[in-house]
Amino acid sequence: MPVTPRNRKARAADRPSTSSRSIDPASSLPSPPNPKTTSVNPVHAFFTPRRNPLRNLTPSSTNSRNRGLPSPEASPSHRSKRQRVARPLFGGDEEPEFLKPQVDHHGIEEEEEPEIILPVLPKKIRSTFSSRILMRSLGGYGLGSRSTGDWGHHCADWDSEVRGFYSRPEDLHTVYTAENRPSLPFTVQACNRNSLVAVGDESGAIRLIESAKDESPGFDKAYVGLSCHDNAVFDISFTPDDALMATASGDQSVRVFDVRQQTCISVLRGHRSSIKQAFFNPLSPSILTSCSRDGSINIWDLRCVGIRTDELTIHRPVNSITGAHTPPATRGKGAKKRVDVSVTAVVWIEEFKIASASELNAEIRVWDIRAVQSKRKTAQAVECSALPPNHTLPGHRAFGLNSLTMSPDGARLYSLCRDSVVYVYDTQRLSSGPVHAYTHPRLHASTFYVKSAISRDGKLFSTGSTDGCPIVFPTDEKYLDKMLYPRIHPEDSRAAQISKAMPVGYGAALVRGYEKEVTDVTWTNGGDMVAISDDYLARCWRAGEKGEEAESMRNGGEDEGRRWGWGWAEVDQKEGEKF
Repeated sequence: MPVTPRNRKARAADRPSTSSRSIDPASSLPSPPNPKTTSVNPVHAFFTPRRNPLRNLTPSSTNSRNRGLPSPEASPSHRSKRQRVARPLFGGDEEPEFLKPQVDHHGIEEEEEPEIILPVLPKKIRSTFSSRILMRSLGGYGLGSRSTGDWGHHCADWDSEVRGFYSRPEDLHTVYTAENRPSLPFTVQACNRNSLVAVGDESGAIRLIESAKDESPGFDKAYVGLSCHDNAVFDISFTPDDALMATASGDQSVRVFDVRQQTCISVLRGHRSSIKQAFFNPLSPSILTSCSRDGSINIWDLRCVGIRTDELTIHRPVNSITGAHTPPATRGKGAKKRVDVSVTAVVWIEEFKIASASELNAEIRVWDIRAVQSKRKTAQAVECSALPPNHTLPGHRAFGLNSLTMSPDGARLYSLCRDSVVYVYDTQRLSSGPVHAYTHPRLHASTFYVKSAISRDGKLFSTGSTDGCPIVFPTDEKYLDKMLYPRIHPEDSRAAQISKAMPVGYGAALVRGYEKEVTDVTWTNGGDMVAISDDYLARCWRAGEKGEEAESMRNGGEDEGRRWGWGWAEVDQKEGEKF
């Protein structure tokens, strides 16, 4: 059978890795920026150790393969595997200057502890008549009501929010392994307090890329590289201060890394299959949750005592939810065959509550992590969402959910469904079902690798697509006008059917950037978006303030190859046309 990106994904997800590849110090991967050309202060201060300079993680160091990690749980073939601990992908014996400790004017090493700013739990605004009147009086929009139909203005210029996106040829990064072979990227995640973006690939490596415009070393080169797992990395999560990074892998483990020291400090074991997602609690960074194809959700606390070695600690979950979405008829003594329903996504909605989704259907379940779960009893969710109205029609096929995304204000929960529709829920009343939806003719979530993300200010929501282009939607609810879709895409039966039950929002496709399936997306703290695809590419999309670059690409034509390597937002609305 020929090796295709889809086959390579299936192989990485279905079986643990049995290879023990090493990273060649003389790698052809790009090196960190030249220290002679950098300024006195490092580009990203969080890479500078507070007290000790960064160790050179060579095979002879204390963090070597020889001392290694304990072997993971036996694979189905009972073949042992050696685990790789974090090692730089870039060779060289001398420590790069930009990773050395900062020294002040008096020659004294700075040892100030970085200030950790945790997010404040948002105060959710309930939709009342008084609040809608207040919002309209301030020139905004009401929170909306399904009964009154107060969703927006028929003259809302929605495309002004998305028409300025563009991508230049220098905003393209090709993912290669240490052996200079193309490597399929699986996940991308932006840091919270700087402009770096982490990309995890099928080889188990993670590279940090500079996403800021015209900053050294540029988006096309890797800023820092780490070899983290012996199998594909499916998800990455950072703490709010970017001090810790958690990686979920197909080797059935979650690893926690000290980003400043570039070392693995904890290994989390407890799943029986590849792990789909790991997520730090934004209000308590020492706690994180993970979900797996084995149908379980695990809660981890890094403050608990685990099995300690010289370099790291092996943790077991402090709480587990087994069979989180498994139907009761397929488990227990009366079940003929055990069926594990894969938990595809998990997200924190409150300090002690998480929401999860599965491949079974479009239902979202809410769990209280303080509740003690027993393997003898079925786990009980504190709340379950209603299915979308179009999923309850006779003969309708059940579609699972790819990802869950929480809005920055905590008021909305976005779910990307396999039926290629984004359903939006009010977190105050999940059990009532979605309040509105988003879709696009080029949005196709044909695989569970297609994911979504929301911008830091909550104004834009983006998804990948099997059609080879990311889709961007404005989230302002004043754009939820029922007349938008029939006028722009009357042939889109999917949008027409959904609009009968709830308002539907419209977005724009970012075209000419990829040739194959676009999987994961993320938003940087500067307002740009980074998306990865199956053609081994990571591309940064700039949010043009005036939209001149995107407009020039849309209307300039192909003369003299001026569009080569560029991408732009495709807007169907004609210039100057208003609804």
